[in-house]
Amino acid sequence: MRTNKKLSVKSVLAILMCLTMLTVSACSKQEAANKGGNAKDDNGGYKDKLKISVASTLQLKNGDMNNEFHKFWMDKFNIDWDYNYVEWDSWDEKLRLWINSGDLPDVATWQYNNADALNYIDQGLLYKLPDDWKERWPNVAAAYKLTGLGEKLEEKTGGTYVLPRPVYYENKPADPLLNQIGVIALRKDWAKAVGFPVKDQYTTSELMQYAKLVKEKDPGKVGSKLVPISYNAADALTNIIMANSEHSRVESAFYKGADGKYHWGPADPETLTGLKLMQKAYKDGLLNPEFYTWKNNEGSDNFRVKGVAAITSLGGLASYRQDMDNNMKKNLNLNSSDVVQTAIVVGDDGKYRNLEQVNFWSALVFSPNISKEKFERIMDLLDYSTSKEGQLLLNMGFEGKDWKYGDNKELVNLLPEGTTMDTKYPNRFEGLYLLGDDFSVINPAIKKEFRDTAIKHYQDKAKLSKEGGKMATYDWDFQLYDSKAKSQAAFEYEKEYTNLILQDGDLETNWKKWVDSKKSLVQPLLDELNNMKK
Repeated sequence: MRTNKKLSVKSVLAILMCLTMLTVSACSKQEAANKGGNAKDDNGGYKDKLKISVASTLQLKNGDMNNEFHKFWMDKFNIDWDYNYVEWDSWDEKLRLWINSGDLPDVATWQYNNADALNYIDQGLLYKLPDDWKERWPNVAAAYKLTGLGEKLEEKTGGTYVLPRPVYYENKPADPLLNQIGVIALRKDWAKAVGFPVKDQYTTSELMQYAKLVKEKDPGKVGSKLVPISYNAADALTNIIMANSEHSRVESAFYKGADGKYHWGPADPETLTGLKLMQKAYKDGLLNPEFYTWKNNEGSDNFRVKGVAAITSLGGLASYRQDMDNNMKKNLNLNSSDVVQTAIVVGDDGKYRNLEQVNFWSALVFSPNISKEKFERIMDLLDYSTSKEGQLLLNMGFEGKDWKYGDNKELVNLLPEGTTMDTKYPNRFEGLYLLGDDFSVINPAIKKEFRDTAIKHYQDKAKLSKEGGKMATYDWDFQLYDSKAKSQAAFEYEKEYTNLILQDGDLETNWKKWVDSKKSLVQPLLDELNNMKK
């Protein structure tokens, strides 16, 4: 039996208050969702256009943005970019100036330096990401986790201020992963002409022997323009000195030895071995007389553009090999597969040396003054760019136009022969975060033979490292250690080594004097490291 009960005035007011609170709560949630640069229109697009300043080492020129690729990204995220191009040679200096003066663009690619990072964070010069950023942008968070550095920094600083850029995400080519440096390219047609064997790995002295034969016989008929070994100072350090001394580079110069104590690699006898080989190459005229003045691509251009070099430093990425192929076809009318051999460089003792590759290179940082709207819009872009759909777009272009799926769901490149994403869509910077190394392992726009060879080099490096090689492991304790002594013991080793091999007198005597001259800076750091609390 139904009964009718009158509601009291108090009950009616309570109900009305509840309804009002629910409405306010719903409105508040909707209002919150529409703030932070994420207000959407009925079609799911961003309502407000944001002008966001960005600093990048990519060469952004007037007119370069006027293509379909850039339009897609700017329209999708309703962004108007304010570009700030940074020269490679002034990258460190310019970012340091911007950060310290408070003039950092909204987002910037930064050549990560741990001491500087801790200093900047302590001074409030970098933006702190919100505590829940990993939940809101899961694709970025997943890639970030693989860098190792991100979480190590969080332990030290109590938050996220830096986004290290991952090298590999889903396509890691080998384990252990060795640095991609330490691969060279040589003219195998010239090698055959002078009776030199074509192999997958060479000692440093074997490469010098080949260069000497080419210098004597000039199989390419290039005359006085010939550059037997076309290395700049950094290349010479990588392929001559490091091949014989894994602790000769800045990344591994301070290392923990078998005795459990820290040592300084440039003072090791193996470094002297590398220096002697480098000096011999210079005195024998195998290195260019002005090799140490070269910048950027000057060394490799002698090989791939001018066609006057017998050997050049290449690096292990398949994309580098594809770029060489395109350049040789365009500038020299040569099919590089017929004339180029890539190989790993080992020490004169037959042992392979390289650095363990940590899974990051450089980092993204944000201005401490960036608005919430701009920060969140950038992060939305990063999260999309790190997704499968975003990676396909970034690295292969538009489905149906630049690529398609084959019958077996494999990726098929549709770009014309000789055309790359870089030439069709210049300065593909919008990905900003995940490096292209990862996708280059599977990218069909790169010839399969180049991809297969690159993977083989990585796998051979891993095998050689396990079988008597000397891998310089990545030491997190040292890398994340910061002190005045560490800052003072930072040297530009390629310049130091070049000065040594150019000096008059006996090299070993000069090297010993140089080692002694650095002791006042090196020893305090060694003492600190050897007394470091674990």
